[in-house]
Amino acid sequence: MTYQGRPSTHTEFDRLIELKDLKAQIDSQKEVVNKNPLALLGVKTDLEQPLLKGGDYKNRKVQSQWFGSIKKLFRGPPISTEERRVYFDGVVSPPNFFENIVRNQKYTVLTIVPVVLYEQFKYFFNLFFLIIAISQFVPALKVGYMFTYIAPLALVLFLTFLKEAYDDYKRFKRDNEANSQKYNVITSRAPTPYKSSELKVGNIVEINANQRVPADLINGAVFLRTDQLDGETDWKLRKAVKFTQNYAATRNLYQLAANIRAGPPIENIYEFTGLFSVEGEMGNGYREPLSLENTMWANTVLAAGKAYGMVVYAGKETRMAMNSRPARTKVGTLDNEINYLSKLLFVMMVILAFILVICQGFGNNWPITFFRFLLLLSGIIPISVRVNLDFSKIVFSYKINNDKDIEGTIARNSTIPEELGRIQFLLTDKTGTLTQNDMIFKRLSLEKMQFSNENIGEMERILKKQCAKGPGPMRDVAERMDAEAKIHQDGVKKVKKMARDKDAVYRDLITALILTEEDGVRGFQASSPDEIALVKIAESIKMKLLSRDQNSITIQNAVGVTERYSILANFPFTSESKRMGIILCHEETGRVIFYLKGADTIMKGKVPEFQRGFLLDECEQLASEGLRTLVITQKYLMRSEYEEWNERFIEANAQMVGREAAVRKCIETLEFNMEFLGITGVEDKLQEDVTVTIESLRNAGIQVWMLTGDKVETATCIAISTGLKARSQSLFTMRDLEDPLIIRNQLNEFSAKDDCVLIIDGTTLKAALENNEDSFFFVATKAPAVCVCRCSPTQKAMITEKIKKYTGQKTCGIGDGGNDVGMIQSADVGVGIVGKEGKQAALAADFSVLKFKYINKLFLYHGRMGYKRTAVMAQFIIHRGMLISIIQLIFSLMFYYVSIPVYNGLLILGYATIFTMFPVFFLIFDEDVPAEAALQYPPLYKTLQKGRELTMKTFFVWTWKSIYQGFVIMVVGVAGFDEPWVNIVSITFSALILCELLNIYSDVTKLHPVMIVSQVGTFITYFLAALLIPSVDLFYIFEPDVIVKIIVIAMISWLPLHIVKWLVRRYDPTENEKLMKRMKNKK
Repeated sequence: MTYQGRPSTHTEFDRLIELKDLKAQIDSQKEVVNKNPLALLGVKTDLEQPLLKGGDYKNRKVQSQWFGSIKKLFRGPPISTEERRVYFDGVVSPPNFFENIVRNQKYTVLTIVPVVLYEQFKYFFNLFFLIIAISQFVPALKVGYMFTYIAPLALVLFLTFLKEAYDDYKRFKRDNEANSQKYNVITSRAPTPYKSSELKVGNIVEINANQRVPADLINGAVFLRTDQLDGETDWKLRKAVKFTQNYAATRNLYQLAANIRAGPPIENIYEFTGLFSVEGEMGNGYREPLSLENTMWANTVLAAGKAYGMVVYAGKETRMAMNSRPARTKVGTLDNEINYLSKLLFVMMVILAFILVICQGFGNNWPITFFRFLLLLSGIIPISVRVNLDFSKIVFSYKINNDKDIEGTIARNSTIPEELGRIQFLLTDKTGTLTQNDMIFKRLSLEKMQFSNENIGEMERILKKQCAKGPGPMRDVAERMDAEAKIHQDGVKKVKKMARDKDAVYRDLITALILTEEDGVRGFQASSPDEIALVKIAESIKMKLLSRDQNSITIQNAVGVTERYSILANFPFTSESKRMGIILCHEETGRVIFYLKGADTIMKGKVPEFQRGFLLDECEQLASEGLRTLVITQKYLMRSEYEEWNERFIEANAQMVGREAAVRKCIETLEFNMEFLGITGVEDKLQEDVTVTIESLRNAGIQVWMLTGDKVETATCIAISTGLKARSQSLFTMRDLEDPLIIRNQLNEFSAKDDCVLIIDGTTLKAALENNEDSFFFVATKAPAVCVCRCSPTQKAMITEKIKKYTGQKTCGIGDGGNDVGMIQSADVGVGIVGKEGKQAALAADFSVLKFKYINKLFLYHGRMGYKRTAVMAQFIIHRGMLISIIQLIFSLMFYYVSIPVYNGLLILGYATIFTMFPVFFLIFDEDVPAEAALQYPPLYKTLQKGRELTMKTFFVWTWKSIYQGFVIMVVGVAGFDEPWVNIVSITFSALILCELLNIYSDVTKLHPVMIVSQVGTFITYFLAALLIPSVDLFYIFEPDVIVKIIVIAMISWLPLHIVKWLVRRYDPTENEKLMKRMKNKK
């Protein structure tokens, strides 16, 4: 075997193998030798558990007890908390029983009924009607056909079951598609196709280009697309286990006497600690530490080529599954308001029933009489309102999904589309949301020279001149260091202080731009858009990246000479470190160079003190121009210095516990006295029409908060260029403040200013929230706009929660990256942008859009119409139930307080369903202003933000309307016409239906074709019911004089209220009515 230059033994690695593991290997041989010779290397636990082999598990029975099967059926086996060893022949210790099944369904066949019932009966509406339905099984309480009480509840539950089952079936189909994907598994015989759901820990799986990774694997050298895991679209380089690269034949991998030692499953997708071991004779062998860069997490996608990976975690133990959470359930404010009104209606119903009992007198059975009156008046709480609300939300979501003006917009949460009409705070990310995350090179700043994108010719000329002088970077430094080494002087200190030729520094800077590009794909895939812009500018001046793998980099310099570099160590960028480093060896000259680049806040402490002033001043200047900055540094390492450091680095990597901290500490020993090379400045282009959109939202009464991780200067510039700060507004900046007294004084000073935008950084925000939280949000929420800089993802979510807490107003979070998910999920409404940072934000959001400007129509039109029409429809349905209850009340009062129904059960059922259901539901298609007008006049949105479409005032207006119309229909029907009671029933019920249909015209601004069709359909259905169903007692309505009486009663009950409403509209119109009038006058 070839160990690629690594020693066959190493004391630090040997100490990692515990004595109990060696003993277990010996003991296990007697147990498994007769079963499988390849399992001799398996590890057996103290409980003598059987070994589970992944490679040939189809041919083997897995021992399990009956209670284990039952537990697995409902919950599956518990996630392991133990370290594991996975052998290349498929043996796993301790045994792992997890199936690699993707399951996102909310229900199973056994749980769908109880779970849906619980979800429905936790609402007061449905629980009340359940009690009513049950009461009809008591003979003394029976007041009509039992069917009429059970049928509405059954219909609601049936439709709910249907909707939930359909949604879950779609989830099942998606899961089944993922679980059925085929993968080749390497076995002792030949590659065998397996379904994804059949994979086990211990399998060696073949992954092809553009194929989803089915489980958590230890892999070969590949590029991954991880947008479905961490929300980032940039390709990630994953490295192979170095030892296995000698095994080109996949058959040899299965026969390799090696194992992978991995820690227990954890949620953190950015952390992995493992050890690859090959056992040799006498306990000697090869050891190689494994980290995140050796992994392929489930649900990532192989970008190109082919890879083989060992399954180390499967099913619920994968990082993706452990980070998954149950589907979020957001309940709209309108739902809560209606639930509150239903409780108020219940109180009203109890009071009315008690009044009837008092009027009748308290007899021996007055409790039964009271309950019978409750049953008769139960229509006051309309059960159909829940179904109508759910289906109206589906319609509004469908309209959003199919709006051609905002193409690609998806309503992922169909339960809260009306909440889009009540937003008062919009919390937005900057990069990729207000900007395009598409970087353009603008500036290159060195200590003694500067270049812009207009100086490409000059940059190329200087670079060619320097490249012609000799191979590789730091030529002058290496010569000086070698000369000083000969006379035994302290070369490092003197080299750092010596004055270098500015052109030589420039040459090193351009070389660094190419060599520190993290992923190195010629198609310009990189770890960030900034790097893509920098590599492009380097190539434009003839410095080209030819190839890169995990061991070497090859470039072509400006004079066409090929330069090769060996990668000695690589430290990728992380959100915690905010920097990346790489140690390279120039193969021709043997120079060892350490490059380090990162954010100015980190890098200022890495360079000599005499260079810090320029670094900070220049970064601030570039940021004030709206440019994103990156600081580039380098350091020349003597060979002996590197080798000494590398020994410590290997020891740190060998640790199984605390490896990350040890490695970071070791790297930091190099990160001092770095030579400052320069600063790059790139510009992030603004999103399309972002300025117009923000101006429109401001006019609509929506306050915009920009929460960004960028520095104050960059964020300030973007706030100005995007229109977050209007021309008439001033800026007030709070930065680097930690003293609570100073912060309080600053807040007081800011509160005294008018029309001023607040700019605050993360340090000041943290201190303000610790000591002046109440004061901060009291002041900040009154500002026209706020920009929070250096804001962490946790702070974004916290700010969202605090705004909700201190204002009680509706918030919307919008972003495009994985770091915005917390903010999006914390907001009342979350909007995700499908952008260059991936889809994680979009998938986690309630609504996803392709462009920021789309939220303009999403809020001002769809949100406004959704809330406005849903509120009207809900109140109309409440009025419909209240009206029939008032008629019942008047009937009981007129006829000696009898506790019998005024209409038979079929009529009551028809009234709530086929006779009025569709005309009332189609109120949601009404449009008080067209989309163009809603977008052209954003102030129309303000009228909805305070929730005035559904208030106690509007509730009592509808209550008064119900009382008046119920009184007129019953009293005029009985007292106005001398008819038998059966005729009175026909007349009053028909008048009731006609009155309800006329009421619709009073609340409609613009007739929609479906409204007319539903009205005609209702008349036809009503007359057919009268003809074909004798038991409904409506045959009398076909006589001409009866038709006249019906029309008279309907007009008396409807026309006065309609005239009053017309007069109010004419002499006291609403804002949208004024707008419509102006638009008509313009035409």
